Amino acid sequence: MKNFVFGVLVMFISFVSAQESQNVFKEANSQYQAEAYTKAIKSYHSILEQGLESSEVYFNLGNAYYKTNQMAEAIYYFEKALVLNPSNQDAKINLTYANRSIIDSIKVIPKSTFEKFNDTVLAVFSYNTWAKIAVACSLLAGLVWMLFFFSTQPGVKKLFFTLGIVISVCCFVGLGVASQQYLKAKNTVYAIVFNEEVSVKNAPRSTALEIFSLHEGTKLKVLDRVGNWHKIKIADGQVGWLPKEAIKVF
Repeated sequence: MKNFVFGVLVMFISFVSAQESQNVFKEANSQYQAEAYTKAIKSYHSILEQGLESSEVYFNLGNAYYKTNQMAEAIYYFEKALVLNPSNQDAKINLTYANRSIIDSIKVIPKSTFEKFNDTVLAVFSYNTWAKIAVACSLLAGLVWMLFFFSTQPGVKKLFFTLGIVISVCCFVGLGVASQQYLKAKNTVYAIVFNEEVSVKNAPRSTALEIFSLHEGTKLKVLDRVGNWHKIKIADGQVGWLPKEAIKVF
């Protein structure tokens, strides 16, 4: 009985918390519409501080930072919005605008055929969405195979057999893509430069030789960590080390 009461209490608290967050989200949106961008930023952050996140909150927070000309923060939150929802077209467009305002103009290495396929097809959905697609296909496949076994008419049985094969294949494909996207998300770490300018060294120490410099708002990939230093790679393939406090990982 105590466990039941505790469970009901937890559900009630979660419901109240969700309702409060929805109210704060609406209030933040109203503040944004009224051009009170600093207040909107505080309101959006208060939602995140409760451990609640969504692509919409990150996107709106990015917009608020963009309006206050804080481009590193804007880019950072647009990127986080796309991590949760890769198909968020508004975030992609606004991220493009924000990137035009940063100093560094880095030539991107041409992508391989597989990378292009991954970006245009597989990465359209997050791994969570692919997993949900796989689960939905498995349930549907189970229903179709049941209908196949209980059908008596040859024509109908053949139809259900074909549908069962197709949906089962879709299920396995969905599982495979979800697994691949999950591993990629967990093993690939990106960050945004938050320092106005930072020197990138050829070794993880302050006395090492500077090989190039980066500026606020630039996106990079984190390859390794040694103490307070991060080994990074930028879009043109250059690799180096910089202090961890100069960047913010997402």
